[in-house]
Amino acid sequence: MLIDAHNHLQDSRFGEDLPTIIDSLAQHQIEHCIVNGTCEDDWQRVIDLHHQHPMLLSPACGLHPWKTATRSTRWLEKLTDLLERNPHVSIGECGLDGWIRDADLQDQCDVLVSHFALSRNYDRPLTIHCLKAWPQLLEMLRGTPPLPPFLLHSFGGPAQMIPELCRLGAHFSFSGYFLHPRKHQALQNFRLIPHDRLHLETDAPDMAPPLSYQGILVHHAYNHPVILARLVDELAALRNINRDECAALTSNNSRRLFRLSPLR
Repeated sequence: MLIDAHNHLQDSRFGEDLPTIIDSLAQHQIEHCIVNGTCEDDWQRVIDLHHQHPMLLSPACGLHPWKTATRSTRWLEKLTDLLERNPHVSIGECGLDGWIRDADLQDQCDVLVSHFALSRNYDRPLTIHCLKAWPQLLEMLRGTPPLPPFLLHSFGGPAQMIPELCRLGAHFSFSGYFLHPRKHQALQNFRLIPHDRLHLETDAPDMAPPLSYQGILVHHAYNHPVILARLVDELAALRNINRDECAALTSNNSRRLFRLSPLR
């Protein structure tokens, strides 16, 4: 059985397909998903999905760096209250992004510092997005008091940072997007990550793998989350390990990081 360590099933692009998608997860060996909210407007949808499917979906809530410029003045108060009322909610997706147009990295850093504090204060795992801001993120991680273990989702950072990121508490998730030829170096970096820090994710509905990997699951509107069953094959081949071993390894890592119940 597999665990999707990062997706966005609350996304409106799934539309009327969502009940069918959720029903299809078990058929494709997917035991559990961590569903990440990205802004104030979708946090409650993530919580509601968890309540509808408590054994299948775990909620995470945070402010994505793409959404920092549109946050309300009460965003931190709202997120703090949500964590107070929901002890099983992890924190994320949050982070830094220097790729977006007119990126205000200082503002993003200020917001991320608040997520760090919440993670420590409530002892919750943290899911971090980083794109074209790896030096800034590493500096922040070095400068903050120790955090609970955190996930660098869809890790595309430099290979030379992996050992220090591990020392700071990082885990790393592999997505199908790295199977595109232009992402060859990022793909190879997943050979270097310690076994006990490795996870699988889809980032559905985004970060789709090449069409040749999607088969009958290809959809013009979104990346289908059941593609995870194909991704474990690719990660196992990359790591030169048995497919079932890879599935068990990554799932156990996600259970430990997100404090999920053992396999039923």
